[in-house]
Amino acid sequence: MSSELRFFYEVTQRLSGSLQLECSLQSCLEYLADHIPVDGIYINIFVAESQEIQMLAHANAGGGQLLDRRIALTPEMCEGLTNRERPPIRILNAIEQDSVTHHVLSQLIPDAKSVMLLRMRCDDFHLGVVGLYSREEHSFRPRHGDLLQSLHQPFAMVTAFNLQGRNLLAEKAQLEAENRSLRRTMDSRDEVIGAHAGLKQVMEQVEAIAPLDSTVLIQGETGSGKEVIANAIHVRSARAGRPFVKVNCGAIPDSLIDSELFGYEKGAFTGAEKRKQGYFEQANGGTIFLDELGELPLSAQVRLLRVLQSRTIVRVGGVEPVELDIRVVAATHRDLQQMVRAGGFREDLWYRLNVFPIAIPALRQRRGDVPLLVHHLLEQFRVRFKLERLPSIAPEQLSRLQNYDWPGNVRELVNAVERAMIQSRGGPLQFDFLAPGKHDQVPIASGGETVVIDPSRAGDHLVPLDTMTAKYIEHALRLTGGKIHGPGGAAERLEVHPNTLRSRMKKLGLM
Repeated sequence: MSSELRFFYEVTQRLSGSLQLECSLQSCLEYLADHIPVDGIYINIFVAESQEIQMLAHANAGGGQLLDRRIALTPEMCEGLTNRERPPIRILNAIEQDSVTHHVLSQLIPDAKSVMLLRMRCDDFHLGVVGLYSREEHSFRPRHGDLLQSLHQPFAMVTAFNLQGRNLLAEKAQLEAENRSLRRTMDSRDEVIGAHAGLKQVMEQVEAIAPLDSTVLIQGETGSGKEVIANAIHVRSARAGRPFVKVNCGAIPDSLIDSELFGYEKGAFTGAEKRKQGYFEQANGGTIFLDELGELPLSAQVRLLRVLQSRTIVRVGGVEPVELDIRVVAATHRDLQQMVRAGGFREDLWYRLNVFPIAIPALRQRRGDVPLLVHHLLEQFRVRFKLERLPSIAPEQLSRLQNYDWPGNVRELVNAVERAMIQSRGGPLQFDFLAPGKHDQVPIASGGETVVIDPSRAGDHLVPLDTMTAKYIEHALRLTGGKIHGPGGAAERLEVHPNTLRSRMKKLGLM
């Protein structure tokens, strides 16, 4: 057997030796390293519909792993990847030679200095790329490219089977996606959508309070994501591997509050055939999240205050106290201070809860997060609806979503995306059903008070003209991502010359 045939045979055997793609790559790398100066190998695919690169698997000396990393691309990068003239083998002895490769590897494998790329095709379909990389520049030679090109068929088959398995085993794929989502929720510190944008200040507070056991009070409008922030606190704390129990206080009937929160002993009442742990006991050692706390009646507030003070409970029908090691995170959309003044909420409980308040901004106050949230929701619904690819959204439809006022916050956005996907039947998503006129409202601030300027309902509240102008320009810049000049820029949307806009911004202290 010739050396070339032996090489092909060994690599094929190793690639087909396991049903786990990461294991196949690891075994393949061990053999390739004897023939090519390679430090690692990866496989990725180009998802044209969502304009991103998705990394499937990676292996280096430390082992192999499946990946679910996605890197967004610019339209120019996508155009280059879809060019049929792109060669099947590329040797980049410095990754800066190719903008797409540098963009992707600088985020996924930052220590890669040179790379050799095999473009895989199957049935005239661009399947993806196999990349062999080195931590040294100028590592690869044309003869290495010839060796890699000879492996096109086995690499393409392994990748195609891996993708086919992901698509055809629909129920398994859905379960795995849900598990990945759960793992990201439990393990990732960056998975809160908007953590580096509209929720940056909130996440800074989360990072500060999470390692401590202090009580946290999360405030925000209905649907703004209070549970997400509560979970983020839990997974960043020392209690991360312990229970996280969620309680909707507004959903518990008054007559069942004690038994649901604190549990009961056998025989405590008719139907109590055995002892039952309440929510507090179930969360022992971990975190209890008391959502919609403002809905608790005053009688239950008294008992909750006692639990917070003593860290013990007594089950209904019992006499012995049960000690708790527990962290309390509470949330409400109501103004508890106003409720205290009105007599609807206990003042002592308010002081006990308000140790570290976190206010979540409404979605209309962080419109820049809308595209990120939409992309995240599309991935979730694609699995639920068993779609092969993500549906597309025209720029004007995405702009409609960003400009809409979202009175129902993230919860309303979830419903809107789901409705659009149901109505689209596989075509581009349309959001024309959103109530017109909502996006014409412009929030501005004056003297610490938020005022909504709406042409349909002029009020008596006036603010200085320069203040209103500055806030309106800021609003335009938010909608255009800070772009002033050119198509879709703030100057075009405000129908002024870019130099005029810049002059006005400088005068108002915006530059």
